[in-house]
Amino acid sequence: MRPSTIFRRRSLVAAALLLGLAGSAGAQAPNNPVGLWRLQAYNDNTPAMVPMGTQDVCFLANGTWFGTTFPAWGGRWFQKGNNFAGNGDRVRISGNYASGVGNDSAELDFVNLRLMTGPWTEWRDSFPFLLWARLTATRIGVCQGPAPTPVPAAVDAEDDGRNPIDGLATPQ
Repeated sequence: MRPSTIFRRRSLVAAALLLGLAGSAGAQAPNNPVGLWRLQAYNDNTPAMVPMGTQDVCFLANGTWFGTTFPAWGGRWFQKGNNFAGNGDRVRISGNYASGVGNDSAELDFVNLRLMTGPWTEWRDSFPFLLWARLTATRIGVCQGPAPTPVPAAVDAEDDGRNPIDGLATPQ
C-alpha cells in the first residue's frame, strides 16, 4: 500500500474519532440522577434483608439533594465513571440530618434509567447508632419547587431521635 493511502486512512480514522468524542463530550449522560426518587431501605444485617423505611429525595443539578419526606435532611452528590463526559453508573451521596449529628453515605449504581441500588450507611456522631442498609432508589418524577432554605443549627428543630431509613419514618 502506498504511504499516501495509509496517511489518508489514518487521517479519516482520527477525524471520525475526534468527531465522535466531541459529540459525546457535550452530551449529558442519560443516567443522570437529577429528579425525585423514592428510596426503600432493606436491613443488611438480617439474612432476609428485612424492609425498613421509605423516603423520597430530590437530586438537584447543582450536586445537592434534600429529603422531601423527612425534615432537615440533605447533602451533596456526585457521579463518577469512565465515560468521556466524566459521568458513569455510580452516584456517591453524603448528607446530614438531626441538626448535623446524623450522617448518611451511599454509593448507588444505576440498573436502568429509573432504578439505582447500592449500600447505604447511616450513623450518629460518637456512634450510638450505626446502620448498614441496602437501598433501592426508584425515579418517581421531577422535583417540585426549590430546595428548602437551610435553618441554622441553633434554630433547627430539636433532634427527636428519628433516623431517615431505620423504619421509624415513612413518606406521607
